[in-house]
Amino acid sequence: LCLLAACAEEQGTTSMESSSLGVSSLAEPSTAPVISLPSEGESEESSSVMISDVFPEESSEESDVSEEVSLPEESSEPAQSSEPEESSEPEESKEPEESKEPEENTKPHKVNGFIVDGDRGMEPFGGSAKGGGYTAEVFNEFKKRVGENVNVYAMPLPLACAFYAPEGYEGSISRTADCFGGLRDGLENVTYVDVLGALNQHTDEYIYAKTDHHWMALGAYYAAEALCKEAGVEFDSLDRFTANSLDGFLGSIVTGYGVKELEKYPETFTWYEPIREYTAYYYSQNYDFKFEGTLFSTAKTYSKFIHGDSYAVRVETGVKNGRKLLVFKESYGNAFVPFLVDSYEYVYVIDYRYWSGDLADFVIENGIDDVLFLNVVNVTSTS
Repeated sequence: LCLLAACAEEQGTTSMESSSLGVSSLAEPSTAPVISLPSEGESEESSSVMISDVFPEESSEESDVSEEVSLPEESSEPAQSSEPEESSEPEESKEPEESKEPEENTKPHKVNGFIVDGDRGMEPFGGSAKGGGYTAEVFNEFKKRVGENVNVYAMPLPLACAFYAPEGYEGSISRTADCFGGLRDGLENVTYVDVLGALNQHTDEYIYAKTDHHWMALGAYYAAEALCKEAGVEFDSLDRFTANSLDGFLGSIVTGYGVKELEKYPETFTWYEPIREYTAYYYSQNYDFKFEGTLFSTAKTYSKFIHGDSYAVRVETGVKNGRKLLVFKESYGNAFVPFLVDSYEYVYVIDYRYWSGDLADFVIENGIDDVLFLNVVNVTSTS
C-alpha cells in the first residue's frame, strides 16, 4: 500500500525519483529552524513521512516529530526498574508518548505510529516549507522539459491529520500548511491546485476514512472539482454518478497496521460510479496491454478503485473536447480518477512507484495536454 508524502519529518525519507520525471537529480535540502506558521521565505526543519513502497533507497534519520507509517514499527518500551531512576534533566516530549495497548484510553494517543482519537485513526505529519520548495524545483524542471504547450498542475494532498489532529498533535496541522505553502511559493509556470483549502470547506462531511489511511471517495470528488476548475473543463455534480455503499468496512489502519481498538468502529464505505459510458484499458508496469474493463474491481476495500495500484490505465470517455490528461499519482489517485470521465476525452493514469519510463517523453509522444502531479503530503514532503 501507499501511505502518504513532500515536506515531512519522520524516521526516514523517500523520494519521487527525478529520473522517472525525466529531469536531473537535485541536491537534498538542508534543514532549517522550525516555524509555527506558514509564510514566504521561512522554513521549518525539513523531514519526511516515510512510506516503504515509494522509492525506499534513500537513507533515513530518526526524527521526534512523526513516525514511519508505512511500516509503523514504533513502540513505546519504557525502561522498568524496581527503583526510580534519578535524572537531573527529565525528558521532554512535544507530543504524548505512544501507548502500545491502551486500556479504554479515551484521550488521544498513539498506537503503532498512528494517532488514535476516539473512533478515528490517522497518520501524524511533520514537514517543512523547505521540503515543499524542493519538490517545486522538481516540478519546475519537468515543466521545462515538456514545454509551454503542456499545462502542469501540482496537487499535494493532505493527510487526515491536517484537519482532524486532536489536542497534543496540532503540529501536524501547521506543518502541513508550511509544507504546502513552500511548494506553492516555489512553483514557476506550474499551477498549484489548492486541495487543502477545498477540503477544509467540507470537514464535517465524510471525506476521510477513520479506519483506513486513505481518503474517502467524497474527498476525492472535491479534489477533482478543484482540478477541473483550474483546468477550465466541465465537471459534473454527484447526481451524474451512482452511489454504492458497503457497511462493516474496516480499513488498513486496523487490518494492515494492527490498531485493533478501532475494530469496534466499522465504517460505511461508499464509491461513486459514473453514469457516462467509458472504457478503461489496463497496462503492465512496462505499459504492455493487460485487459479492459471498468474503473472498479469487486474488492471490498480501497483496492476497489482502478483495481489497486499496480497498473497503468488509459480511459477513453464520450467527452469530445480533445483534452488529454495524465495523472501521475500514488494510491490516493485511485479514488480520484473516476470523477474525471465527464471532464476529459482521454485520461492516462500512471503510478510513479511502478513506472520506469521517462515521463516527459511519454507526455510528448502521446500528445498529453495536461499533467497532474497528485501525491499525498508525505510524498510531496520528501526530496
